[in-house]
Amino acid sequence: MSYPLATNSPTTSKSLHFSDLLSSAGLEALNARIAANADQWLTDNAPKTKRQRKPKGMSGPKPKAIDNPFYRFYGCLTDEGRYPDYAIDIIEGVVRLDWHDRPIGAGGKSMPLSKRHIAIIIECLPTITNEAVEDLLQLEERHARRYFRAIKLIIPRMVGNRPLFLRNEMEGIEPEPKPIKWENLDDLQKPTAAELAKLHYDLRTFTEYATAEEYETEEAGKPNNVITFPVRNQHPKKAEVMGMLVQGVSQSEIERLTGVPRKTVRRWQTETPALAA
Repeated sequence: MSYPLATNSPTTSKSLHFSDLLSSAGLEALNARIAANADQWLTDNAPKTKRQRKPKGMSGPKPKAIDNPFYRFYGCLTDEGRYPDYAIDIIEGVVRLDWHDRPIGAGGKSMPLSKRHIAIIIECLPTITNEAVEDLLQLEERHARRYFRAIKLIIPRMVGNRPLFLRNEMEGIEPEPKPIKWENLDDLQKPTAAELAKLHYDLRTFTEYATAEEYETEEAGKPNNVITFPVRNQHPKKAEVMGMLVQGVSQSEIERLTGVPRKTVRRWQTETPALAA
């Protein structure tokens, strides 16, 4: 059975053209071209490995070092950031100096140092040496020396230009407490003598029907807002009954002698803890 739709499909018709397939030589050439492109991409994009610096001998002068007083008080984790007001002008002025000593037009022009590199050095290194700058920024020894000399100029000027709060914080000085200054935001004016006299007149006690002393006496005699209940009169024979209960007289005998109902006698006895026990 033949299926014309399947026979005439594009896939079936193209699969019959064997001339479109690459030969062995073509596949090898394609593989070589792809491998060359991959090697070139790795060369251009592979991460740079850390430069291996030759260790210096024990002889000779010791490497110069700069103690960084701004370590942990400077950088992106502080409130002022990497470029605070007290340091930005100093850093920008120093990085624009002629650090390459090359005249324009003769072997290139003198480029300024990186302001960001200076900020990173001050932020990250507690002790600044030429070797530490090399390792931190991955620079050549000659170029790292330029940053080291720039830091040597920047640090003393930053110390002299730092604000008072930062100096106290760096040196561990507690700020002196200052008295609290209250700002009076009330715009009311002091009343004049005439206004005070009118106020006293308006607050006077009216004595048309009584004197001021009579009003004060009447006011003092007024009852307050506390609700008081009348004192309940005590049963005239309660004291006599309680005395008999203390003596151990029975309730029926007390009822016969005093005329007080036995139920009342029992209630009085219950209300008295010593007799109820």
